[in-house]
Amino acid sequence: MLVALLAASPSAAAAQGRTENAEARVYFEEGNRLFEQANRARAAQRTELLQRSLEAYVDSLRIVRSRNALFNAAIVLGELGRSAEAFNYFSEYLAIEGLSEADRENAAARRDALRSDVAVLQVDSEPEGALLWVDRKDLAPRGVTPIELALPPGEHRAFVEKDGFEPVERTQTMVRGVTTVLSLALLPVAIEPVEPAPVPEPLPEPVKAASRPRLRNAAIGTAASTLAAAGVALGLSLHARSLRDDYNQAAAQYGLTGDDTDYQRAQSLADQTERFNTAADVLWGTTIGLGISALVLYGVHRKKQKRETPEVGVSVSKHGGFASIRVPIGARP
Repeated sequence: MLVALLAASPSAAAAQGRTENAEARVYFEEGNRLFEQANRARAAQRTELLQRSLEAYVDSLRIVRSRNALFNAAIVLGELGRSAEAFNYFSEYLAIEGLSEADRENAAARRDALRSDVAVLQVDSEPEGALLWVDRKDLAPRGVTPIELALPPGEHRAFVEKDGFEPVERTQTMVRGVTTVLSLALLPVAIEPVEPAPVPEPLPEPVKAASRPRLRNAAIGTAASTLAAAGVALGLSLHARSLRDDYNQAAAQYGLTGDDTDYQRAQSLADQTERFNTAADVLWGTTIGLGISALVLYGVHRKKQKRETPEVGVSVSKHGGFASIRVPIGARP
């Protein structure tokens, strides 16, 4: 049953991914339509249409975090005068891998045009890849270093953390139109020396461990092999699930962009997912076979270890009586 479920799960996930992509595209196209109408409108009507366009883009992003929806939402935020949010959306867009040089230059230029209206915090760390929180640790992190964030002017607290390194907290005063740079060198967490365990005193007479019967050893070895095979199979299954998630994202990206490169990447991820699922199925079957073998060997071992019950006999008469006991030596064949 486990093998059957693993084999069926990729197709179900792919179907769900296609449904989500279709829903995200509906919101995205609605945002585009409203934005075009806003460009032809004036005054209060234009503001209302821009706000509705932004809501449609945000609804699309809640389903699929696509780069086109990010870019368009950033433009609409700028049109609405929400410069700090527009700056942060452009920053998230620029962090996407695989952007063309022209798209990256266009987004960078639009973001730089907003710098005079916002207070920017630039956080760099050595090593990179540390999580950044601003003001509150109970909320989700704002991103990973290196990162640039537009924040309200005033005093802010930055929390930077990375596994294996000491956490860092800094307070910075932000000024509109100024980029404040925070460069941090993270220190590795100090590892306390481990005291050696005391050496036990030698026993007066070393006790030799009783040798296990061969069948028991074979059962233990087979059980260990079963656990090893199950571990590898589980690892392959988890990796296949991760590849399937990557495939869903690539398929969503292709559905929004129609780019051949995104299509080829989605196909490659689908092929890798299929191969890992097949290998996991084979190993799960091997795990079941080894598990059954271990149970059979241990059952035979237990049967051979059973001994006969001692027999006791008593006889009494008017001339006297006697008692006898018979105890077998060794295991019954």
